Amino acid sequence: MQECKECKVIEELRSKLCSVCLTQRLIRGKWKILIIFLLKDGALRFSHIKKSIPKVTQAYLSSQLKELEATGIIVRHSYNQVPPKVEYYLTDEGKSFIEVIDNMHFWGVDYINKNLKK
Repeated sequence: MQECKECKVIEELRSKLCSVCLTQRLIRGKWKILIIFLLKDGALRFSHIKKSIPKVTQAYLSSQLKELEATGIIVRHSYNQVPPKVEYYLTDEGKSFIEVIDNMHFWGVDYINKNLKK
């Protein structure tokens, strides 16, 4: 097994943690999880994604979308028309990650109810 540069843990744990490190690397970035979540119901144009995340800059959103595309989580579809039209949608790999995001949501709600509502 190739050594994981992220984990640096004992051999017995490495096989379990490397998959976690890989997942973390694929979704690393302030807005990637939210972008995936926004695309769960279908394709969206860049402008709609930007409006849905008001604090993100256009350049940073563009870089996050390019990284998600490079990892095969989303697809960018450019229509040959004037004015240009570009849509982003989840690949099957990206759709499979929705379950992870849903579980994060449920965990977050549970944490809020247990720890923050007093």
